[in-house]
Amino acid sequence: MKKFFSLLGFILLAVMVVAQSPRKLSYQAVIRNAQGKLVQNTDVGMRFSILQGSSTGLVVYSETQSAPTNVNGLVSIEIGNGTTERSFDSINWAMGPYFLKSETDPAGGTNYSITGVSQLLSVPYALYAEKANVDGSETKILAGTSISVLGKGTISDPYVIGYAEVPSNNKITLTSSQTWTVPSSVSKIKIELWGSSGGGGGAGAYSYSYNLNKGGDGGSGGFVQQLMDVIPDQQFNVVIGIGGNSGSNATYTGYYWYGDSSGSDGSSSWFGSLKADGGKGGKKGSFAPATVHGNAGTGNIGPVSAYAGVSNSNILDVWQGLDRSYLGERILTSKPGRGGSIQNYSSSTQPTSGENGYAVITFFE
Repeated sequence: MKKFFSLLGFILLAVMVVAQSPRKLSYQAVIRNAQGKLVQNTDVGMRFSILQGSSTGLVVYSETQSAPTNVNGLVSIEIGNGTTERSFDSINWAMGPYFLKSETDPAGGTNYSITGVSQLLSVPYALYAEKANVDGSETKILAGTSISVLGKGTISDPYVIGYAEVPSNNKITLTSSQTWTVPSSVSKIKIELWGSSGGGGGAGAYSYSYNLNKGGDGGSGGFVQQLMDVIPDQQFNVVIGIGGNSGSNATYTGYYWYGDSSGSDGSSSWFGSLKADGGKGGKKGSFAPATVHGNAGTGNIGPVSAYAGVSNSNILDVWQGLDRSYLGERILTSKPGRGGSIQNYSSSTQPTSGENGYAVITFFE
């Protein structure tokens, strides 16, 4: 059973001009084990989460770190330097209150047995100033389907993100990264989120001989779904994954084929704490004697998760968390890039890039 202990900790927030803000928070805590003894001169594993709204609110950022304690059991960490799949810059400090949740494994691993949650009573001033965009020149907000953005981003005329109108089928599709606001008449939403797919690899010759080999297809993007209770004007950070770029086919010069390249990975899509994983890029033809396709996005986060069983297919057929029949017509993921091929010295098919991810939001009054 996980045990919970208080951490003697405090947050140090630096006040500085925007141009010099380090995009990180300093954190210190005294670590004690289950027997109440100081954990001295030992590497401890820690996970930090920024929660929005309450001590059990939406996770808008999370990272893991490992750091040593000193002879007094004190650990000092800069939050923002850890291992994460999110950007610390994505936190909109103006949308608080925010709470910091810290989890600690005194043995240095990820078996977190010490947990503490405290409210951030002071906004990180320099980071808040960056998000405020008081003169309207730092950030341009892009809107997706049925989203309206009003205002100039100044103190007298701030940005207002909302609805142009609720669509007739109660669904909208977001294809750009943005902050999304719940309309006034909506109390529940269904999120369907797709990650982007990997790009196709270029064809080449294994061992730089005449054994031409097709480039691998990219991996399909993953999928997550969740029904969610919401309140009017609640905001979510939305990140739409960008499809992986295609590689390039080899060229024949002299006596050899060379210069083929692999496709790049697709990036993950996020809706708040939901994640649809991006697919991997297909390998170049010279990577191995046989064609190597990219893996599908399987590292999804959400109560309903799906991905393509065949990595280079865009048909979702592996489901976790809910029976497939419930999902109705939603059977496709983002289309993976196709690998290139070379037929002879003058004929070739170029590889293609992977498709971007997207999000579909269904409204319930």
